[in-house]
Amino acid sequence: MAVDKQGADNEVSAFIAQSWHRCEKFMQRETWSAPHQAQGLTYESICRRKTTLLTIGQAALEDAWEYMEERPCALFILDESACILSSSGSPLTLNQLDSLGFKAGSYCAESIIGSAALSLAALLGQPVKTAGDQHFKLALAPWSFCSTPVFDNHGRLFGSIALCCLCEHQAPSDLSLTLAIAREVSNALLTDTLLVESNRHLNQMYGLLESMDDGVMTWNEQGILQFVNVQAATLLHLDPQASHGKNLNELVTLPALLRRAIKQARGLKHVEVTFESQHQFIDSVITLKPIVEEQGNSFILLLHPVEQMRQLMTSQLGKVSHTFEQMSADDPQSRRLIAFGRQAARGSFPVLLCGEEGVGKELLSQAIHNESERAVGPYIAVNCQLYADSALGPDFMGSAPTDDEKGQLSRMELAHGGTLFLEKIEYLAPELQSALLQVIKQGALTRLDARRLIPVDIKVIATTTVDLANLVEQNRFSRQLYYALHSFEIVIPPLRERRDSIPALVHNKLRRLEKRFSSRLSLDDDALAQLTAYSWPGNDFELNSIVENLAISSENGHIRLRHLPEYLFADRVGSEAAADPLPASLAIAAREKEAIVQAARVTAGRIQEMSQLLNIGRTTLWRKMKQYGIDAGQFKRKSEEPIRYHSQDK
Repeated sequence: MAVDKQGADNEVSAFIAQSWHRCEKFMQRETWSAPHQAQGLTYESICRRKTTLLTIGQAALEDAWEYMEERPCALFILDESACILSSSGSPLTLNQLDSLGFKAGSYCAESIIGSAALSLAALLGQPVKTAGDQHFKLALAPWSFCSTPVFDNHGRLFGSIALCCLCEHQAPSDLSLTLAIAREVSNALLTDTLLVESNRHLNQMYGLLESMDDGVMTWNEQGILQFVNVQAATLLHLDPQASHGKNLNELVTLPALLRRAIKQARGLKHVEVTFESQHQFIDSVITLKPIVEEQGNSFILLLHPVEQMRQLMTSQLGKVSHTFEQMSADDPQSRRLIAFGRQAARGSFPVLLCGEEGVGKELLSQAIHNESERAVGPYIAVNCQLYADSALGPDFMGSAPTDDEKGQLSRMELAHGGTLFLEKIEYLAPELQSALLQVIKQGALTRLDARRLIPVDIKVIATTTVDLANLVEQNRFSRQLYYALHSFEIVIPPLRERRDSIPALVHNKLRRLEKRFSSRLSLDDDALAQLTAYSWPGNDFELNSIVENLAISSENGHIRLRHLPEYLFADRVGSEAAADPLPASLAIAAREKEAIVQAARVTAGRIQEMSQLLNIGRTTLWRKMKQYGIDAGQFKRKSEEPIRYHSQDK
């Protein structure tokens, strides 16, 4: 230790000698001039820049002065350029120093006052003491100066602390005293910087928590609420200011699942629970994060917005791409189907699609969804054959959360804000039919083993391959549900009754396959004629499958008659035509009249819309209505009657 001190003293002595050598080149020892002084705005600017040093340093100097018991000395705070910022100490000593020009704002640089600790400590970067003849200027020979530099938390020179007194009043501990004060100031600067940085991070964190869509709550092991953001307070009907510092159990009734997780310090992730606050039940999806520490556990609770969670979940589940623009509109039957499909997309009323297997009911349903205002919402498809047994009710209707299990969203909740597509609704179990009817009538759902109603906003599109009216008469299908679905019914006839649309369907399929295979495809006329003549028991689905297989097996994309499967040649159209008991002209007239009647029902007798749906001019429509004795006015009074559309009407 003594060796280290001796080395340090030698280094300081050598540095003082170097300073003398520099001073001898541009100043004289005998002369003395008061140091240059910063005044006015310049001095105020320096002090503002060093506000932190002055605030901390002045408090430290006051504490030190009390310890020094009124010694005849002075204490200075200097900045990194050796400008005196503040002074305290004995008035007599301060006056003596003032007479030499050492006052607030005075610069004590080596180039001004010569070799002295006031400037050398900053140059050397360590504590320095100069006394008597060690000063270059004779005017300072009676004085003793001790100075220690102050560094900021980045290790940069920030200022210095100095003790000044006459040589006869100096003490061996003077330099150690400035070192202790400087260290106290440096530590306080570091603490202050860390506190400012901590407060900045804390403000950023609070800003982040307040800007989150999720509600956030934190509490300690005793259940004392330490933080609640606006979103959580709003959701749970709490006053953020009044709630802070209170026990959580006094503010809300926690669900049993959450209470048990807190007791076990176990995390939860995206669990649906129900709080009770201000005599109201509040549904929420929560995530609990325990912070386990030796001094005690604390907890962070996230309350996720239920609507946004549903949208996030359903956005990943129910997106469909088929639109009316992708459907063939080259024949009158297809154009009418599209027109009635667009009509079905205009409201939230249920739609029933009837037809054989493979006629394209689901594609029409997707087009209705994408045409509607619910296109941005989910499209949830449900095969009702899977729910013929009510034992699978929890999967269809959802289940309420219990003490031991999470709740389960129903299919209707997943479709909230969008469309619920129910394929083959005739298979749906009777208990589930009642739940569906409640949703259609009331816009609300009661989960299994639950008492509360959950609001849901969905459009129901159901399909069937049977005559539901017969099932109703046989007590095999809910009469009320049938009436609800029957309010807007679209019957898609089998493909054998839509032969005029077959060429357009074939060519549209070939065009899509060209994009898929990146090659040109063509079809001979005789092959197309054979495809049109076939009865297609599998309807549109079978046709699309055959065309795709033909494209794959064709010769360089050219489909010839010989490529067609043999069974397509065994079927004949004539047998169907012979079975029709009505003359062709009579059949066409009857279907034409029915088409006009159905258009009048859909449009409530508005002639302009009727002509657009039927794709004929208003004059022609008036003539046909007169020919068949149809009065549009009667449909204006009966616009609430069920709508049933057969796309083969002409």
